Amino acid sequence: RLEKLNQDLESIPLFMTQLPDEGNEAVEALKTLASEEPPEEMAATYKGEGNLSFKRGRYHDALKHYTHALEYDHDNVDLRVTLLTNRAAVNLELENYGRVLQDCSSALKLKSQTPKALFRAAKACIMLSKFAEAHECCDWVLRMDPGNAELLRLQDEVRQAQLKFEERGRAQEERERQRLARREMLRRAVEIRSRLTFDLSPENAKKKDLYPWEVSEHQVELDHDTGHLLWPVAFLYPESKESDFVQHFDESVTLYDMLAQVLSNPPPWDSQSAPRYTVDNVDTYFMARPVGGVEKDERLVKVSSKLRLASILDNPKYVILDGFPSFLVLPRAGPFTEQYIEHYRQQRLTQEAAKQTVAAEPS
Repeated sequence: RLEKLNQDLESIPLFMTQLPDEGNEAVEALKTLASEEPPEEMAATYKGEGNLSFKRGRYHDALKHYTHALEYDHDNVDLRVTLLTNRAAVNLELENYGRVLQDCSSALKLKSQTPKALFRAAKACIMLSKFAEAHECCDWVLRMDPGNAELLRLQDEVRQAQLKFEERGRAQEERERQRLARREMLRRAVEIRSRLTFDLSPENAKKKDLYPWEVSEHQVELDHDTGHLLWPVAFLYPESKESDFVQHFDESVTLYDMLAQVLSNPPPWDSQSAPRYTVDNVDTYFMARPVGGVEKDERLVKVSSKLRLASILDNPKYVILDGFPSFLVLPRAGPFTEQYIEHYRQQRLTQEAAKQTVAAEPS
């Protein structure tokens, strides 16, 4: 029955919560009557609606009502100041701190003795880390009302927020100092290993202010306890088109020991009952190509698994592309391995024959 009553009331223009756009004479009459209300009264009406919405936590509605109220032109300065400070209160809740300051500034231009405007401006300044301005707002209010307990609490809040902000700033500066120190130590550690050779793909070559080992998401690190470099390393399995990634491959560890860990269990893509990819049943290779070279310049180079990673990277043929090393892992025997090796052997022979032809041509 209550629902039926609400529906009946909705049909009466005076009680409508939403007005139809047009076509209802009674509604049009109410609109005309509203337009004839004095601007100050209309502003006061919207202010009341804004206050009600604010109390109910409907901040976007309150914002609209206060904004509508401010659109009316009248001479009541106190009402306009109240609307501005009320809208500032709404924007504090909505975290629109720049707009809070704009409304508080407008209110103070109309009436300099407006504690609420200064109070709300101080709160916005805290959130914007404008602590000098927040202190200034508090000081102005305390000159007007020295015993204002709420302002004294706010003043303490400004001090505490400023202390925390400065503490965070110092902590951030310390973290940055440590980061730069680690970066410099890593640079020295890499450059001491003078036989390391780096190259960048065209995409990564565009990155400025970075060392070659910094261009990748995965970067070499320095173990400060041992002085060893810990490399990100990719193991590629061409036969299955799969890969493994080791984030921290200690340069002092042999390829055999690392593969023993990586292949300690059969990979999901290998036979689980009779795995072909075991540390004693695979050979490891790397792709050698000159700095600035392209794919057709690549040569397949076999690597002894007994070598430490540092020794492999010292090989003048090894070029660390885009900041981290990679190795190819192939079964020691089988048709795929034979075809794969033969492909690169033929590619090498073709390249060598082309060079000999060019050399033999008369100048």
